[in-house]
Amino acid sequence: MGEAKVHKECHGPVAVVTLDAPPVNAFSLSLRLQLYSALQWAAVTECVKAVVLTGSGRGFSAGGDIREFGTARASAAPGLSSHIHLAIEQLGKPVIAAAHGFAMGGGLETLLACHYRVAEQGTMLGLPEVSLGTLPLSATQRLPRVLGIVPAVQFMIEGHQKAVSNFSRTALFDRIAEPGQGLSTACALATELVAMPPSNEELQQRLIRHWAIPGSDIQRDLAEARLCLSDKQDAASRSLFEAVEAGASLSDFDAGMDCARRLYDQLMAGDEILRGRDRFLESAQGNRPRVDPATP
Repeated sequence: MGEAKVHKECHGPVAVVTLDAPPVNAFSLSLRLQLYSALQWAAVTECVKAVVLTGSGRGFSAGGDIREFGTARASAAPGLSSHIHLAIEQLGKPVIAAAHGFAMGGGLETLLACHYRVAEQGTMLGLPEVSLGTLPLSATQRLPRVLGIVPAVQFMIEGHQKAVSNFSRTALFDRIAEPGQGLSTACALATELVAMPPSNEELQQRLIRHWAIPGSDIQRDLAEARLCLSDKQDAASRSLFEAVEAGASLSDFDAGMDCARRLYDQLMAGDEILRGRDRFLESAQGNRPRVDPATP
């Protein structure tokens, strides 16, 4: 494992913030601390007008660091959804995510927290948390607002990886770039936004937290999504649906997140998550992107 670092580089008014934690840019405590610091720097640096967030090496990020699972470092501040995603949303400047290779677990959830998203053709996306015995915390609230309730629940419960081309007709990505062109495409978009900056209201409306869940009959969609649980007896699947249902039914995004976090904390305190971790490590054998749900 390489040392976790976050690089900051200014290209005129565009700051490129790069996750550099070989081999898969896992969100260890060290990486989270540095990313949080970089976001704070971008917020207060007057010459920075837009931020591009990207990953080095094989992909954007595979999520939390499995090496820290079960330790105090996994739950230490700054948390991914409780601090870093909020820092992105509250930056006051456009944040454009540039994904390549893969964005799994917390990596995909971080994309969903950004104002704009660019991905290269062939990028693989996945939320495998249910198979580990937990739920993708913030994705339970953001993904239904992008894909709709039924496709979002199916994707999260099945946990399979899907190529970005499967989402080309959705609002998940603003631009899909050719292989090797993701960062340059994101920087070009950032330059456009600097030239014609969105108003504060327009920037806020870019955040998925403010989007309405698509569909004319939310209760019907929830009933259809519940069918995805017909052969699922595990607590993680049931909790995931409960979190999605809360997000669709409660008054605002934060109320849904509070419910999702309560369910997440309950799962993380149970024994099944430890068994899921052990199964994952045995099957991964160091060759697959590591995804660890333990980055609250």
